[in-house]
Amino acid sequence: MSVSDKRIEYGSDKAADKQKALRGSGSMGADFEEMAKNVYKHLNDEISKKVFDARMQYAKTGDLGYITSLESKYRNLNSDMQVYVEKIPKGSHCLMYGAGVAGHYLAGRFKNFGVNIDAFIDPDESKGPVDEQTGIKVITEKDLAENIALYVDKTLVISYPVKPVADEVRHRLIDAGILEKNIIGGIFDWRNNQGQYFDYFEARENEVFVDCGCFDGATCFNFAGWCGSKGFDHIYSFEADPKNYERAKEILAPLGKCDLYPYGTADVSKKVYFAADAFETSCIISKEDAEKRNFEGVAEIETRALDDVLAGKKITFIKMDIEGAEYEALLGAQKLIKENRPRMAISVYHKFEDFVTLADLVLKVHPDYRIAFRHYGYDDLETVMYVE
Repeated sequence: MSVSDKRIEYGSDKAADKQKALRGSGSMGADFEEMAKNVYKHLNDEISKKVFDARMQYAKTGDLGYITSLESKYRNLNSDMQVYVEKIPKGSHCLMYGAGVAGHYLAGRFKNFGVNIDAFIDPDESKGPVDEQTGIKVITEKDLAENIALYVDKTLVISYPVKPVADEVRHRLIDAGILEKNIIGGIFDWRNNQGQYFDYFEARENEVFVDCGCFDGATCFNFAGWCGSKGFDHIYSFEADPKNYERAKEILAPLGKCDLYPYGTADVSKKVYFAADAFETSCIISKEDAEKRNFEGVAEIETRALDDVLAGKKITFIKMDIEGAEYEALLGAQKLIKENRPRMAISVYHKFEDFVTLADLVLKVHPDYRIAFRHYGYDDLETVMYVE
């Protein structure tokens, strides 16, 4: 039986009604403004207020400039993306090696920076002559070598996020005639990956960490490093992408004291469609989006409510970065949050209203929570809400 023949529940009637209505309208009414005012009262410091105001103006106008013009003292930047922005001037024309998920991601980011991608280079000939997702021309390494005079002076960005692979590509490009000084290596970290989620809080004794969306497990190791000599009691980690899950299982094995679950986190147990890209951007998608993909690269995964999986467990710290499913995941963790009052690091940039509606939701559980915002990117990505 094909995926399209199976009955798969997506979402629930009661989940995130206010948020869905806001997203559907594409605007903010009186209810949203009232929520925002209440959240603002709970902000912990000046940085949080500056980030909040910038996101509020961006949500109202769609003008990314409110975020990109934030002074550096209000942003936590230390990443490969920072290097790209500094090395590639606005208006530049580049080539991008790799027309996969990472290449598409970078092409979108570069467009926001005012950098033009003239062509993708990809060893897979079936991806050309034009990339379906972006409309950008696709050439092969053979095309590049045969027409090197057209490309020799262009900046070439390698999108592959694995360093040994990126280094191998670099050598092949040099052999083809691209000048080494014009090659910018793979993007291994497009955000402040070490500090993000952990640079606001100080570790305490006996921390118990819940990692929703663990990708390859690196965040769990960052957590262990953050705990330092104090150590930690346990980690509960969730990763729904089948390939990422297998990778994380292998990587996390030496860490110990870590339970890894092959589930997405949501408000209830259910089956959903999932874009299994084996990348950080893997996410729950609607049936309509699955059909647009013709179910290629689409998996069926199960979600669980944290209240069910971790019932009765002691929890001190929850991190969520699950590509827009944070609201539903918080709905499914309300009992856990009420009983444990954990500190939290929640991504609030996947949907325009998240920075208000997610904060409003946690404040409904504990009205005395304090909220902080930190921003880790050049554009609208990587804003994290800290709750304590």
